[in-house]
Amino acid sequence: MSAEMTTKGPVFDGRAERHTRDFTREAGREVADEGKDTVLAEFARDVQHPTGRYASSLHVVNYGSRHEVTDGGMVYGPWLAGVGSRNKKSRFKGYTFWRRSTQLLQRRTPQIVQRLLPNLMRRLNG
Repeated sequence: MSAEMTTKGPVFDGRAERHTRDFTREAGREVADEGKDTVLAEFARDVQHPTGRYASSLHVVNYGSRHEVTDGGMVYGPWLAGVGSRNKKSRFKGYTFWRRSTQLLQRRTPQIVQRLLPNLMRRLNG
């Protein structure tokens, strides 16, 4: 008795690895974009009379597969966030928009990734 088996499709021809890597990058970008939007919304909630300068400095930076929301090193960014050296010397202890944004994004991330999964499954099913 003999048997012959033919394999084909993304799992066997190497496309699955590429699709999974692309999915990871796409999910990272989506989470980072959502993070930026969340920081902007929370910042607007905290600050009563924003000039727009700080909000316009917020952007997403990509470091390969890692994505980061940053203010680009604005001089008063740490002071606004309450982690600057001047916060210890003044009454102003900072706004909580970065911390709240992080907490909100951590809760939303599974939903963001879940939303992208059907595309990955479609690609993996070849």
